[in-house]
Amino acid sequence: MTPTEKLLNSNPFEFSGASRALFLESFKENALHHYNNHTFTKRLWDKLGFHPSSIKTEEDLTKVPGTMVHLYKEHELRTAKKEDLVLTLTSSGTGGQKSQQFLDQQSLNNVKKLALTIHQSLGMASDKEYNYLCFTYDPKVANDLGTAFTDELLTNFTGKKEVYYAIQWQEDKQDFALNEEGVIEALKRFAASGTSTRILGFPALLFEMIEKHDIKLDLGADSWLQTGGGWKGKADKEIPKKEFRKFIEERLGIPQKNQRDLFGMVEHGIPYVDCELGNLHIPNYARVFVRSPHDLSLRPKGERGLLHFLCSYNFSYPAPSLLTTDYGRVGECACGIKGDVLILEGRAGVSKHKGCALKALELLEK
Repeated sequence: MTPTEKLLNSNPFEFSGASRALFLESFKENALHHYNNHTFTKRLWDKLGFHPSSIKTEEDLTKVPGTMVHLYKEHELRTAKKEDLVLTLTSSGTGGQKSQQFLDQQSLNNVKKLALTIHQSLGMASDKEYNYLCFTYDPKVANDLGTAFTDELLTNFTGKKEVYYAIQWQEDKQDFALNEEGVIEALKRFAASGTSTRILGFPALLFEMIEKHDIKLDLGADSWLQTGGGWKGKADKEIPKKEFRKFIEERLGIPQKNQRDLFGMVEHGIPYVDCELGNLHIPNYARVFVRSPHDLSLRPKGERGLLHFLCSYNFSYPAPSLLTTDYGRVGECACGIKGDVLILEGRAGVSKHKGCALKALELLEK
């Protein structure tokens, strides 16, 4: 079994010395692979005086150079041969800069496995059947969009009965559109079905739909909501997480303890998922550092800066060390799950990036 296979077969929220060593060995394996097989990565790391063989301690991980996220939007970066790819994911719907993530079969298997294990560890996977309402693009058409891939993947973590995708392809318009009438019918159908419901997708879409159509239903005490994509483009309407969860409980009957948020980036691929207290937990399948926006020096735990993500599951796409344009902090949580949490604090700069979430939110205004 390879170091990465050992890591992905381990508890994602165990941070003993042995568990941390698993990540070190897995990351070294992954970094060496990209160093030896991806010209740009090798040249960058050589220029900066870094070699993967120097990784021996947790502190050594902080010295791994980060590749700026914009490079993945402006260039096609991949380590695998084209003929070995089984899936290419993009971060944008129509227009705008697109990041592409390339997956060979092993890397695809790895990301599916780690996502399932993380959700199982947080008590969010089940053998029970659920109806699904997904506020995202229908994956039968948008099978290359990161958000569509994620939501389709999440529906596989339980048994499933009916799955309804709210953003559908309109042949006459040659574009996606939000089927508001279909969403309302699906919610009423699910509430009357006797089967619990799981709702996935953009929180702003769900919030505006409930308000616009004055929806008040009881989906049942074993129903769940998992949001993702944030309130991009609707920041003026964003409400605090606790207030939002109370609103959803009152309008849809979903208990607040069953409402979770997920943060992810198509370039990175690791899901950071809420606990019951509403904090995004960092699994042992990744490392998150915070950098000064001025000189990229390491910021102490609790201080704000640019987020720098490390992961080791993807051998086809050279993003083991990703420096983002997002501000955030690393903190702690009192829920009892081991490890630190990720605290998001917005995007650096003033330009608007038209990603999946922004495109989706525009559909409400059409």
